[in-house]
Parts: sequence; C-alpha cells; structure tokens
Amino acid sequence: MTLQQIIEQAVADAFAAGAEWYAIVRARQDSASVGREARAWQKDHRYQLTLKRHQRQATEAVGRALMRLILTEEPQDRQGTLF
Repeated sequence: MTLQQIIEQAVADAFAAGAEWYAIVRARQDSASVGREARAWQKDHRYQLTLKRHQRQATEAVGRALMRLILTEEPQDRQGTLF
C-alpha cells in the first residue's frame, strides 16, 4: 500500500464518519437507518466528487509537509518524530 493510498483511505474513513455523525446528531436519524443509507452515500456522485477533492487536498498537504521537513530539518533532527 502506498502513502497516497493510506492517506486516501484515512480521509475516506473520516469523511464517512463525518457524514454519519451529521445524519445521527444533526438530522436526528437513528443509527440503523444511517448504516443502511451509508452504502447509498458512498455510491452518490456528489459524495464521491467531494471525497476525491478532500483526498487530493490532504495528499498534497502531506506531501508539502514532508518536503518542508526534508528540506528544512537539520540532519540530526531527522531522527525525531514527525509531530
């Protein structure tokens, strides 16, 4: 699995969690109906377009952060954590 795939999966999971939270908390749906509707959300074209945009933005942001770390860190600092 590539870093991009890992990022895309993490964003997709977070995106789905946000949609479920909205349906349960804000739209006052019960969790059983939300679970059934989640499969439909994932197939919806608008949901897919929005998800892809967020995945692309997250992947680009992680890439920029990694490049910034690589180019600006002192060699001895690279042994530390990323966060």
